[in-house]
Amino acid sequence: MRWSVACRLLLLGAAGAAACHRTSRELARQQQVRTCTAISVDVAGTVECLVRMHDWKRPEALAAARAYQRVVDSTRAQSEDSLWTIDAAAHRRDVERCKGHEMADCLRLAGWSDAYAKHATDSVWDRNKDRHTGELADCARRSRGNPASCLMLSYQWDSDRAQAAGDSIMRARMIQRR
Repeated sequence: MRWSVACRLLLLGAAGAAACHRTSRELARQQQVRTCTAISVDVAGTVECLVRMHDWKRPEALAAARAYQRVVDSTRAQSEDSLWTIDAAAHRRDVERCKGHEMADCLRLAGWSDAYAKHATDSVWDRNKDRHTGELADCARRSRGNPASCLMLSYQWDSDRAQAAGDSIMRARMIQRR
């Protein structure tokens, strides 16, 4: 009986040590991935670092580098979204201040990222879609050429939207003439 208890304890101790060894090995490998990520620009650089400096196999290095990059990207995105939400009142003031001509550029100057500035500009634009449709119809009716200049001068459309709408109308007129 004593022999079986001693044997069980010995086996449990060996299994625990093996589990700890495996955990410390994984921790060391995670540290290697973090180190290589810190000194390289992209996933390919991290893979090369892991293969050359730490003797990893290429498929394992690629999988680990991609997994770590996903974690970093999602953490960064979550952090940016949280910070963005905290400053919601300031962002509403920025949108009110920048409404009108070249809103996206104004928001970028206020420190907004390109994606957030474009999204806010499109959102404000979509809220006034009925008014813009009337403005476009008025300028298309008044001008024989490209109505983009009418849209910019008469209704203060930003140049990108005015050019896109004007080009679309000019293409439609060319097709109708055929």
